[in-house]
Amino acid sequence: MNSASFKSRQARKCAPRSATIRAVAPATTPADVIKSERPMKIVFVSAECAPWSKTGGLGDVVGSLPVELAKRGHQVMTISPRYDQYKGAWDTSVHVDALGKSVGFFHEKKQGVDRVFVDHPLFLAKVWGKTGSKLYGEKSGSDFADNQERFAMFCHAAIKAPTALVDLGYGEDVVFVANDWHSSLVPVILNKVYRPAGMYTAAKCAMTIHNIAFQGRFMPTPMSTYGLPESAGDDFFFEDGYNKVYDENTPAKEDGKEEFDGKIYRKVNWLKAGFMNSDKNLTVSENYAKEISSSKAKGVELDDVLVKAGGIEGIVNGMDPTEWNPAKDKFIDVPYDKTTVVEGKAAAKQALQAEVGLPLDPTAPIFGYIGRLEEQKGCDIMMQAIPKLLKTVPNAQVVILGTGKKSMEKSLAALDAAEPMCAGVVKFSAPLAHFITAGADFLMVPSRFEPCGLIQLHAMQYGTVPIVASTGGLVDTVKEGVTGYHMGAMDPDNLLPADVDAMVETCAAAAADYNTPVYTKMSATCISQDLSWSEPAKKWEATLEEMFFGTPEGQKKSEVVVPIAKADEIAATA
Repeated sequence: MNSASFKSRQARKCAPRSATIRAVAPATTPADVIKSERPMKIVFVSAECAPWSKTGGLGDVVGSLPVELAKRGHQVMTISPRYDQYKGAWDTSVHVDALGKSVGFFHEKKQGVDRVFVDHPLFLAKVWGKTGSKLYGEKSGSDFADNQERFAMFCHAAIKAPTALVDLGYGEDVVFVANDWHSSLVPVILNKVYRPAGMYTAAKCAMTIHNIAFQGRFMPTPMSTYGLPESAGDDFFFEDGYNKVYDENTPAKEDGKEEFDGKIYRKVNWLKAGFMNSDKNLTVSENYAKEISSSKAKGVELDDVLVKAGGIEGIVNGMDPTEWNPAKDKFIDVPYDKTTVVEGKAAAKQALQAEVGLPLDPTAPIFGYIGRLEEQKGCDIMMQAIPKLLKTVPNAQVVILGTGKKSMEKSLAALDAAEPMCAGVVKFSAPLAHFITAGADFLMVPSRFEPCGLIQLHAMQYGTVPIVASTGGLVDTVKEGVTGYHMGAMDPDNLLPADVDAMVETCAAAAADYNTPVYTKMSATCISQDLSWSEPAKKWEATLEEMFFGTPEGQKKSEVVVPIAKADEIAATA
């Protein structure tokens, strides 16, 4: 087992996984979806699309949001690389030229969405598998050296797909939604190549970012390499203090401590060019949109670009209730819904404790964590907070699941060995992720920054109360004292004792509420929310209508509010 293993099998001195409580969830009927009176042809372009490819929230969004928009009557296509031999996706036999390379398309129609995969050896032969860590490089800080070539080719192929795949019926009058730096050449190519040639003149393109920290910065590159006129170079112009880009030839240091010589180096910045050439800029939560426009630190040096480009609008993500639904979860023994959440979570808790080798104690508050082990997620803060928390709350238990930086994986293994009431598991495990989501009482999200975050949505869907840092979309989705706890904003760069103490104090306060009506109410409120894509899709629809048709849709957009705006109303009836 590639992990800091579970606690010893001897510690699993508990009942078998099958629980004695049965909480059968009644079937639920989805609300009727109102069809759009102005259906659009929408084309999402993304390096990831779950379940076919995914490293994080980007893949989840492009996997789920298009389905909801299709339900609303729109014709929707997603375009992503073909990293693997995807079952169900068939060769269309259509090929196009993309930067001198012959590129093919595979297609599958699923849940009303045309899933198109760009086929070329730079993707399939290079990656051969949809494992997240291999899409952009062997590991973080060591990207593939040819990522510019790969994704420039991908963007050109993606733009050609709506017209080349004639049988799908899209054509030129489409709404493109480019996602993150990998597809940020799409609005540039449209603006600098196609529109001047009289093509795609009615098409529009939104540039959507899921994490502004990843921008596609490269050493100066001739625009012809991207299939662009040299005049486009000004839109890519960027300077920073790094004398290299971090790829497999010049990887980043494992400890993240790079040396700077005080000089300024010229780069090209794909995301900057995407912002400057798009028809609208979007991101994944309202609060994150405000944050990244407010300072160079939070905007990662693109705050001025966003302002100059007309600003950026935030739409809070939804989540996919087909994969994350306690009433239908294939990994948990006892299904439950909001009417049986207390019994269901009790059974899931017992199963989780048995699985990871913690004592079977129904009165112990369990704090869970699921995610990447890296500084962005606040894992260094969490590693120092856990021993203090376990001293402060002696009957508490902690379960941490994740992979990431080798140094943090070692820290988690050491924590697992040193703390009997902490189970640290260093591997990816979908079943255990579901066990934690259902069986933990609290889910910790101590992120230094979090554009939206999906993990807290999953937790609330299961009646698990999130304990979050006050940043990005966590501010829009978790309401203090109603659907969770806030530990404040963490220092973006440094590991501060004050942040460790804030995490300990907030978790201890949550533990004090556990086994009281306060916690029961919060858990019930969490699981009673509709956190699906149903509401966010309405705002997406209105935003794209506004961009494509040129009509003001302020009223329609204002009808969709962030989860915290509805929390008190839901709590009143939960």
